[in-house]
Amino acid sequence: MPKIGQFKNDEARDEFMRAYDTLAAQWPISSTEINIETPFGTTYVRRSGSGDGIPLLLLPGISGNGQIWASFIEDLARDRVVYTPDVIGWAGRSTQTTPLADGADLARWMVELLDGLGEERIHLAGNSMGAWISMNIAAHHSERLASVTLFEPGGATFARPRARVLLKFLLMGVRPTAERLRKFNKWMMPGYAPTDEEFAMIVAGVKYRMGVPWERTITDDELARVAAPLLVLFGAETITNDPEIQAARVRKHIPSADVEIQPGVGHDLLWANPDQVIPRFLSFVEKHDRTENRP
Repeated sequence: MPKIGQFKNDEARDEFMRAYDTLAAQWPISSTEINIETPFGTTYVRRSGSGDGIPLLLLPGISGNGQIWASFIEDLARDRVVYTPDVIGWAGRSTQTTPLADGADLARWMVELLDGLGEERIHLAGNSMGAWISMNIAAHHSERLASVTLFEPGGATFARPRARVLLKFLLMGVRPTAERLRKFNKWMMPGYAPTDEEFAMIVAGVKYRMGVPWERTITDDELARVAAPLLVLFGAETITNDPEIQAARVRKHIPSADVEIQPGVGHDLLWANPDQVIPRFLSFVEKHDRTENRP
C-alpha cells in the first residue's frame, strides 16, 4: 500500500534538518528557494544560475535531496537556470500529504511542479533511482522534456536487479547503524567519500519513512513511449546490475538514445569521473537546446 513519507518523530526531523541546514549553508553559488504546491504536497526547490538556455532539473538517488548536487552546481549553472528539488516522499524540505502510487503519479508530480515553476519544458536528469523516476516522467510526459539524461540508472530500471544487491538493501534496512552505512556506501560507491557533514545527513535520513514507490523495471510499452532525446551513462564496474544487458535493452527499444558505458567507474559515476561526465552531459543538453530553437 502506498505510504506518505514522514520522519519517525519530531526529534528525528529536527536532527535531520540541522544536518540539512548545515549543508545548505555551504551551497557554493547564489540561489533562491521556492515552495511549489502540488496534489501530493509541497515541493521545496532551490533555483540556481541564470541564462537563456532551457533550464535543467536534477533528481537525486534514493532517499537523497537537492544537496547532492552541490559539488557540480557551479559548472551546471554557469549558463542556465538549474532547479534542484527535494523529491517529495524522500527526506528533505518537501512535505508529502498524498501517497504516490506508481510511476504515473511521479510523472504527474513533475508536471505539477513544472507548472508551478512556470516552465513549459526542461532538460531532466537523474542519478540512480532519480534516473528511474526520470524515465517514468519521460514515458508519461515527454512533451515537457527537451531531453533526459540518466546517470548510472538504478539497478531495476532496465532489468531485474541483482539478488545480492536487494539482499544488501534489506539487511541495511534492518539495522542501519553509522558503521554499516559507511561500509554499504563504500561497497556501492567506492569513489564517493562523503564529508562529515554529508554523512551526518545520511545517517539522520535513515529515520525517515520513505513515501516514493519502490523501483519497478520500465516495461517495453513504457520505453516505446519515450519521445524525448535520451542520454544514458553507465559505469562499467557498477555492482547494481549488468551494464551491458541494460544498455542493450535501451538500444533495442529506443534506437535514437545515446548510450555509453564508461570504463573504470561504477555506481559512483558522477563523483568518480566528473571531468568527463559533466562536460558530456552539458554537450548533450546544448545540442538539444539548439534543436529546440530551430525554426
